[in-house]
Amino acid sequence: MIENLEMADVKKLSFLDGYLEDKRIVYLGEEDHWIHEKSDYRLLLLRYLVSRGWRYIGEELGWSDSIRVDRYLETGDESFLEQIATYGYEGALRKDRKDKPTGILKNQNGNYPVKEFKSEQLRLTRTLRDISEKVRANSDRIRFFGFDLDTLTGGGYKDIEELLCSFRQEPDIANILSLLNSVEGETIKDEMNRLTNVLEKVKLSKNNFMKLLGEKQYGLLQEHIQTLYDSLKFNLIINPAADYESVGVAMANREVVMQRHVKYILSQMKPDDKLVLMGHNRHLSKESGLIKDAGAASPGGYKGPSLGTYINHLLPGQVFSIWEIHEQGIGSQPYTELKQEYKGIAGTLNPILSKVAANYLLPTAGAHLLEKEMDIVGLYNVVYRTPIAKQADAIFFIRKVNPLRS
Repeated sequence: MIENLEMADVKKLSFLDGYLEDKRIVYLGEEDHWIHEKSDYRLLLLRYLVSRGWRYIGEELGWSDSIRVDRYLETGDESFLEQIATYGYEGALRKDRKDKPTGILKNQNGNYPVKEFKSEQLRLTRTLRDISEKVRANSDRIRFFGFDLDTLTGGGYKDIEELLCSFRQEPDIANILSLLNSVEGETIKDEMNRLTNVLEKVKLSKNNFMKLLGEKQYGLLQEHIQTLYDSLKFNLIINPAADYESVGVAMANREVVMQRHVKYILSQMKPDDKLVLMGHNRHLSKESGLIKDAGAASPGGYKGPSLGTYINHLLPGQVFSIWEIHEQGIGSQPYTELKQEYKGIAGTLNPILSKVAANYLLPTAGAHLLEKEMDIVGLYNVVYRTPIAKQADAIFFIRKVNPLRS
């Protein structure tokens, strides 16, 4: 049992040592992005995992935004934290076009808890910096990345420019930088075509780029450009989406990009480096095909495996998955037609778990109840069905959750 999440002692988690002995990847899943307890749960597990050698941390955060988080972890320079689009920064966004939902998702516009979300995320990030500095004297620092798309695009251009700025006098580099300049009034499709042209030229001049940048930076350049393109493609589909089938197509494309990002990071890690992935439970499901009735816009859009399933199959036997589940309370989700309040629903797993204790971590192995297909109350109070022991190796249960705090 864990009485106080914020002040919990990581020694309480030492019983996990045996479970993690042969694992390289840990999933830290959460059921609701917009609850205060999410950061406490994450930090408790991250303190423990870093103490056991985990150094790479990936979050369901934009690829470009997360670069600024990692630079803050490296330098301690707070200015990087004020340049993150997800936290409200608009300096890198286009001024001539508003890429926002106009279809069935438009009611989140202006209702997103940006101030509160930023505050909670900064609390997490600053604590991660403290943790990283403590281990840095004797080992590598914490490395952070976001495996998601950048739905608020723009920062990716700055990332590319910073990568290439030392070589801007080279003809090939100068040509690419000029092509990266935005064109006033261009549509999303126009911008995507421009980026396609950029990527083709980078590939055609591969040998020269490899000589200038080196293999690692050349690969990163391609990843930056491709992510910009994929982010625009996502917006092109999801912003005008008039039905959940279209949303599902966008979500399926998004999941593939997430998979590519994590696979790319794995390719940059040393064989003994260990990775933590943080995101929604369904993104980090070990067998997404066994999840039923998860809502119209589930991870993968019902058209392919979730990120967690993809990695679980890519590295069989190397993943330990933890899912956060709660029973009651209030969140801060931004969709006005959906519920923010959670109430125990009879017959689901949530109130059954609540009978054990308020907050605790429970391994699922050997628990016959958890091996059965059961109803579970999830985000937006959507009830889905799955044998949770097939998805998570442990459940982090929180009886009552609260809204994000500023």
